[in-house]
Amino acid sequence: MTSPCLRLLTCCLLWAGASSVIAVAQRPADRARSRPTATAFPNIADVAARANGGVVNIQSVSEGGGTSIGSGFCLDAKGELVTNFHVIREALKIGGPILVVTQDGRALPASVRGYDEATDLALLEVELGGKPLPSLPLGDSDAVRVGDWVIAIGSPFELDHTVTVGIISGKGRSGLDGAYDDFLQTDAAINFGNSGGPLMALTGEVIGINTLVLARGQGLGFAIPVNILRDILPDLRSLGRVRRSSIGVEAVDISAFDRRGLGITGGARVVKVERGLPGDQAGLRRDDVILAIENTPVASSGHFNRLVARSRPGAGIQIRIRREGKEYTITATPIEKK
Repeated sequence: MTSPCLRLLTCCLLWAGASSVIAVAQRPADRARSRPTATAFPNIADVAARANGGVVNIQSVSEGGGTSIGSGFCLDAKGELVTNFHVIREALKIGGPILVVTQDGRALPASVRGYDEATDLALLEVELGGKPLPSLPLGDSDAVRVGDWVIAIGSPFELDHTVTVGIISGKGRSGLDGAYDDFLQTDAAINFGNSGGPLMALTGEVIGINTLVLARGQGLGFAIPVNILRDILPDLRSLGRVRRSSIGVEAVDISAFDRRGLGITGGARVVKVERGLPGDQAGLRRDDVILAIENTPVASSGHFNRLVARSRPGAGIQIRIRREGKEYTITATPIEKK
C-alpha cells in the first residue's frame, strides 16, 4: 500500500472522460592548448519516432463509473503488452473491460495474461488482427548509471505519446511503495497517466517502467527497473502470477546514523520473525542486522526481500548477520510464499 506519510501519488489516477553535439573540454597539456573533442548525442526525435508505435494508451473502467488512464508498451509483435498493475486494478476488481489504444487509433480489447501486485506489473494481450505493433527491446537496468540520459513516453492526462527527457537521478530507491522496491529515480517529467509507459535509454531500449511520483516534490519520478520485469516474465507467462520464496522475516532499512555507528554501508534490520517459519528455525532474532545473503551484500530491506524471493524453495541459503557487535552466518531454508 502507498505510504500516506510520503504522500505518494501513483501516475495512473482517474481522469475524466537535428542531432545536437556535446563539447567535451580537455585540460591543456604541457602548456599547449588542445582543441575540444565532440561526442555525437543521439537524436531524441529519432529514438522517439522508432519507439512511439510500440507505446499504447490503456483505458479501463473503474468503480463509480470513472475511467482509469495509463500507458503501456509492446513486448512482441503478437500483442503482448506491459503496464502497471494499478492501471488495471479496478477493472480486474469489478470485471470491467480494458482497452488498448494504439498510435494509429485502434481501440483493442485486452485480456490479462498475468499480474503481480507486489511489483505493480501486469502482462496484457491483444488481438492485433494481422497488423502487428513494433516491439520495444528490453535493456539492462543494472548497467544504467546515475546521470545517464533517458526518455519517458506515455499518455499523461490523455495526451497520447508525450515525450519527455531527463536523466537517471538515482538508483535502488526503496521504502516508497512496497516490499520489493528498487526504483530508478528520474527527473524526466512523469505525470498522471504515464504509469506503465517505458523509460528508455538513448539506445532505444526500455530500462524502466514509469510508475509513480512524489506528490510533494518536483522532478521526482520513479520507474521499476526493467530487470525486475525480466525476472518475473516467465512466471507471468506460464502461471499468471509470480512464485516467490519466503523465510518469514520482515526487515526495514537502517538509518544513516545507525549504519555509521555499525560501520556498515547497507544492510537491513530484522523487526519481525514469524514463529515456526524458516527464519525462526534458523535462529534469526529481532534487531539482527542482515549483512549478506549467499555472499551478496544486502543494500536495503527491499534488496533483502528480492534476494530471498528469488531463492529456490527447499534449498538452504547462507545469511550473514551482525548481532551484539559480532558477525555470524546462519542457514535458512526458504519455502514458497503463499
